[in-house]
Amino acid sequence: MYKVKWDKTSKGILLDDKISNKETIVPPRPVFFEELNLLGFAKFWKYPKSKEPLLWAIGRRYYYNGKLVAEARGGNVFEAPKLIISDDGKNLSLSPINVKLMVENNRKSLFTLENEAMDFVWHTYKTYKNKVDYFTVAFSGGKDSQVTLDIVSRVLPPDEYVTIFTDTTMELPPTYDVVKKTKEKYTTLYPELKFYTTRHNEEAIKLWKKLGPPSRFNRWCCSVYKTAPFARFVKKMDGDKRQPKILVFEGIRTDESTRRSNYKRIAQKIKHTSQINAGVIQNWNVAEVFLYIFSRSLNINTLYRLGLTRVGCSICPFSSSWSEFIITHKFPKTTNSYLKILQDHAVLLGVKDTKEYIKDGQWKKRAGGEGIDTSGTRVDFIEKKNNLQAVLVKPHEDILEWLKVAGDVLYKDEKNKINGEIQIGKEVFAFEVEEKKDNVQVFNIEGIGKDVISRGKIKKVLYKSTYCVHCGACEVECPTGALTVIPKVAVDSKLCIHCSNCLNFVERGCLVAKSLMMKGGGRYKMNNRLSGFGKYLTFGIRRNWLVEYLSNMDNWFSNNHLGPKQVDSMIAWLSDSGLLERKTKKHTHQAEMLASILNGNEKLVWGIIWINLFYNSSVVKWYTTEIPWGEELSVKELKERVNNNSISNRTISNGINSLVNMFSSSPIGSTLRLGTVTKKGNERFIYKAGSENIHPVAVAYSL
Repeated sequence: MYKVKWDKTSKGILLDDKISNKETIVPPRPVFFEELNLLGFAKFWKYPKSKEPLLWAIGRRYYYNGKLVAEARGGNVFEAPKLIISDDGKNLSLSPINVKLMVENNRKSLFTLENEAMDFVWHTYKTYKNKVDYFTVAFSGGKDSQVTLDIVSRVLPPDEYVTIFTDTTMELPPTYDVVKKTKEKYTTLYPELKFYTTRHNEEAIKLWKKLGPPSRFNRWCCSVYKTAPFARFVKKMDGDKRQPKILVFEGIRTDESTRRSNYKRIAQKIKHTSQINAGVIQNWNVAEVFLYIFSRSLNINTLYRLGLTRVGCSICPFSSSWSEFIITHKFPKTTNSYLKILQDHAVLLGVKDTKEYIKDGQWKKRAGGEGIDTSGTRVDFIEKKNNLQAVLVKPHEDILEWLKVAGDVLYKDEKNKINGEIQIGKEVFAFEVEEKKDNVQVFNIEGIGKDVISRGKIKKVLYKSTYCVHCGACEVECPTGALTVIPKVAVDSKLCIHCSNCLNFVERGCLVAKSLMMKGGGRYKMNNRLSGFGKYLTFGIRRNWLVEYLSNMDNWFSNNHLGPKQVDSMIAWLSDSGLLERKTKKHTHQAEMLASILNGNEKLVWGIIWINLFYNSSVVKWYTTEIPWGEELSVKELKERVNNNSISNRTISNGINSLVNMFSSSPIGSTLRLGTVTKKGNERFIYKAGSENIHPVAVAYSL
């Protein structure tokens, strides 16, 4: 919120909105003696073991009295960083920052910050008081949630909200310690305050083995061990009859990541349908957070004193090599069991140097099911005319129970065969479940082939029946309380309204099924699916190119303004868009139809083109199926996500660059919002937002 500069009177920092650009610095974090000891600075400097911080860090550079004195380079889960001491940092004798004076120098700015946040809490409370069942504070043990709890406690009566710490079972010892101290402090100050701890019924390490390690592309851990236990706990508080509506005051800040910079301060249905999230300190920077903590003498998690910039799970796919070094060297008992799973996972992948695999963070890029041992559990679909058949091998759950979420079910059980009917909407479909030997079930359903929506629901039900491990992520999506999955799946038909929330919350309807997407030759096995990934060179199909083509199709080849390489690219795009016969170079009947409506309904034209590209363009299909909605990624991150050894880095780069060029140069990006492009510094970012205003003809065409 404020600009930051060095304050030499206190050896600290100063917040102000009138600081010149020359004086402005990136908001730093305080550095304590524990971090200096861990990294080995005692070899170079003298310093006391003080409660106050001794200097500051911006990234991995250390500053004392506003001067760069050292830098830490390299380091990873197995190796310590190398320390580089600057000329100004030689033979230093450090004295603590004058925290009291620093706070006093920032009193005016802190007053403005905290009062804005307090006004936000009070206004949010008044706005939603009669619209939600509970107000809660999500406490993680980190600095941001510490500040959020303190601000909320200064505004709301203690009996008007509850504080909940969600124990992922992957936390580090100092986090449990600060949770205990914080609970004691606030329940002593406010005896009416309810401060709870909740957790999943199974330790995380067990699901690491069943679902595979979480990754940057498959973050099942957050849903299963943070969001779901939190929501389930509130549901139990409300009598376990339905999923109550809650408003969560949280400490998420925009400067923590590019993705979070797009968050709204008050957002509904972000984590699940019955939850509203309110970011109390969303626009604060890290320096402001620590200044508030110092000014209020709040508890500081020891992990920050060791050098961590963010506090969370012991092993996380989003952690940096810096944090991995700190955590694994200070808490080996906590981390070794997870490192062993990563090692076993690498072995199943056929990796020879497992240590290098873990050190380089290759496990964080996992996008599919390789390396997961399912013990033979699987489901295969066979579509025959209007019927659908599925073969389930070693399914985990009862098909009949999961079928209840899709529609009203009637059935008759006869020895090894079940015959029944399911009504989905107004349609009734006959089905059969036959028990085979070796724990194999054959499921047949008739007449569902042409009903795309009903067929999709049944497929998701079958995925859930096959792979369910009772993670609980889908249970909290149920608005009526009809569904419970822990300790086993049970659906109350009297309460179920067939809303499909439990089926649609994730692709394939099941986190395990999603995690196994690439296994067994499914549609996400990329080796043979990336053919032609880079055929557009670096050019996208642009709006002015398309208008020129549709306006002059008969003479376009002899009369266009494109260069030779651009023409080659455009031919490939037109062919994949269904507008040009590649061999004959003749325009298609569909091209004539789209040309006739271009001036009156250009958005529909681009919608049809995108649908055709999904089926014909490997880069578009990859982007559509592999990148989740609501995610923002840099161009570099998109290229990393392709993660495929069958095509070259150059091909990957060309494919992604052509995709981004299309987004930035056509309504597909700007109007349909399938990939809005923004530039931050020298880097471009793609946000897959999507539009709710889709032409009904495009919807019908897609089906």
